[in-house]
Amino acid sequence: MIENTFSIARKELTDAITSKRLWLIVGIFLLFSIASTYATSFGFMMRSQQATRPMVQIASTIASTTAYMAPLLGIALAFDAVSGERERGTLRILLSRPIYREDVINGKIISALAVIGLTITISSLTSVSVSILLHNVAVTLDDIMRICLFIVFSIVLSFAYYAFSLFISTFSNKSSHSLIISIGIWIFFAFILSIISSFVAIAVLGSPPTRAIAIFNRTQGQFGNFTSPRESEEYLSYMRKEAEISSIIQAFSINYHYTQITNSLFGFATGPLEFGQRERATTSISTVLSTRVIDIVVLIVFPIVFLVASYMVFTRRQEK
Repeated sequence: MIENTFSIARKELTDAITSKRLWLIVGIFLLFSIASTYATSFGFMMRSQQATRPMVQIASTIASTTAYMAPLLGIALAFDAVSGERERGTLRILLSRPIYREDVINGKIISALAVIGLTITISSLTSVSVSILLHNVAVTLDDIMRICLFIVFSIVLSFAYYAFSLFISTFSNKSSHSLIISIGIWIFFAFILSIISSFVAIAVLGSPPTRAIAIFNRTQGQFGNFTSPRESEEYLSYMRKEAEISSIIQAFSINYHYTQITNSLFGFATGPLEFGQRERATTSISTVLSTRVIDIVVLIVFPIVFLVASYMVFTRRQEK
């Protein structure tokens, strides 16, 4: 049983490595990551004063790119994992051999996890290396630990979308249908849900105070030294409430939980509660992990749920 699983995994890994689709996504991933990190690190060179934690800021730009590219990588590996075999007629031939259905899906999962892990790790480390080599950016042990954790969470995000797309593929008869549904869910979680949450927040709270916004815009370059504290606090209070409502709605998105983790990991403000700060201090890794337990749990549970669902559908469905 284990031998069959690894045999299928080797075949799937070979097919993935030789796939033009995978290399296209990897190329785009690398291009965007390197471009964004180069722009950030080049910005440091143009300033008279070096950033306090340049590598943390560079890693945050990689996280922004990964939040969009990692899901696409998972979808690209999974949308035709089963439906493609079904369309070509190879699935029925494969299952006619002395191979358990669990071996088939386990082999595909192992192969996908290996490809996702290698792709994200190499892309992230390559992007970081570009900044280090071209701009002589200093790297501390804490930076390395944060980058390693970021890579792990990014792999989990990509695998979460792989698990979801695999679930769609197990009961879909056409790969095109599986791809459309998977991409549609990604677009909804990555873009549409955040827009909906903003509209809902405004509908609940009403329009923001106009006078407070005007005063805030005039004084936002002097954080902590507002000329009109009452109006400024009124605006900040409104933004806090809007962020709370928006967070509740976006909590249904796996992308939101990933972003919350990476934002905390790289020390950037995650909402208006941090407005008015001159410097954004980097939170310790232990504090990040302890305060983002719910986000981490959701990120891990999401793929497990859809993997179990995929097993249930695939092992019970009769192939014609």
